[in-house]
Amino acid sequence: MERPSVYFPPAACPKARVDLEKYQVAVEDAGLAIAAEAKRADIVVIFTCGFIDDAKRESIADILAYSALKKQGSVKAIVVVGCLPQKYGLELAKEVPQVDAFIGNTELPTLPAVLRRLAARQPIEKLAKSASFESAAGRAAEPRRFKASSEPWTRAVLICDGCNNACTYCAIPEMRGPLKSRTIDSIVEEVNVLVDQGAKEIVLAGQDTASFGRDRGKAELGDLLRALASRTPAHWIRLAYANPENLDGDVVRAIRDSATVCHYVDMPIQHASPELLAKMGRPSGETTRHTIRNLRAAIPDIALRTSVIVGFPGETEGDFKVLLDFLREVRFDMVGVFAFSPQPGTGAAGLGGRVPRRIADGRLVEVVSLQDEIARAKAQAAIGSTLEVLVERASARGARGRSQYDMAEVDRVIRLKNCTASPGEFVRARLERYVGTYQFEAVCLEA
Repeated sequence: MERPSVYFPPAACPKARVDLEKYQVAVEDAGLAIAAEAKRADIVVIFTCGFIDDAKRESIADILAYSALKKQGSVKAIVVVGCLPQKYGLELAKEVPQVDAFIGNTELPTLPAVLRRLAARQPIEKLAKSASFESAAGRAAEPRRFKASSEPWTRAVLICDGCNNACTYCAIPEMRGPLKSRTIDSIVEEVNVLVDQGAKEIVLAGQDTASFGRDRGKAELGDLLRALASRTPAHWIRLAYANPENLDGDVVRAIRDSATVCHYVDMPIQHASPELLAKMGRPSGETTRHTIRNLRAAIPDIALRTSVIVGFPGETEGDFKVLLDFLREVRFDMVGVFAFSPQPGTGAAGLGGRVPRRIADGRLVEVVSLQDEIARAKAQAAIGSTLEVLVERASARGARGRSQYDMAEVDRVIRLKNCTASPGEFVRARLERYVGTYQFEAVCLEA
């Protein structure tokens, strides 16, 4: 008898991708098959993101698209999991009746059982009862194995979940709860499993990776980086989502002294105006300057990515100028910029002084334009240098990859000439030209 099959659409959020890979294995262990496409599946499971409006819109669009397939009879059931049901489960259950079950983050361990009952056409609760994050943390029923990826060379590892920061614009604590750090040993074990599956690069993810261990009373990120460098064969270890106020000197030394830790940090600053930072519940610009000075003094070639918000309630032209001046001074390698979008239930959602969207969009364009100038100048200075490149695409027309200074999907790419290497392999390449839109052309020197 053929097993009921489940299709998992790709998840855009790295944290959701980690959950997806774990639960694919748990679903197989529960006796169901994993389908390669929705039209061949009995059940579709959609991992959602609820961090910003664009991510929520993408998740809603996916739900509606798969609901249409269900209406056509292509799939029999739909389950929506993750951040959206955690925060908006009741509203979604009313608005999208085609969905058979909504499971928030606190109830994720129930997913295999829910799918088994759906496959057997047994009754289930449409909206899983919401447990507290504290009681969910005590259940520890999450799977510990991971589905192999079709592009296995870069894998994300969630080292901590939830957040204790009090940023007024962010709903993450409501959707994922307070900070919960994993043990160093469990992370080392997971990385070794992923390397056995072909991982060359490990991206350390979390709502604030720099807070790792602080829920246990001690900053442990430096210890984790050293453990991964010494106890796993991962070729690259990359640090993402690290708030600057928590990046202490021990972390800086661990990056400097560990050969496999990439000289790269993704550190969101959100703004530079003291008044706006106070409204956001963020650290001062001087705190960020201090962290950046320490990183660059210890690791001169460090690549720094950040993200900023424009159009936050009360942002004046003066505040915006402070941000632009700060970006000119600090000269980040990459900057992601977002126009403020109020998230229900957050402190910022009720603030007065809302900036008109056309003004916020104009400021967004100014930041992008400024950063393009900075990126081009930095790129021109790098021409002629030789880098190790991880090949990610290869065809008759050429190959493409990244260096340790760039994260997949969001940063610069390197178009490779004379490259015979396969995806997942490393080559040495010399940068020859910057072609804009965050792309280099380079020539392979050796595989």
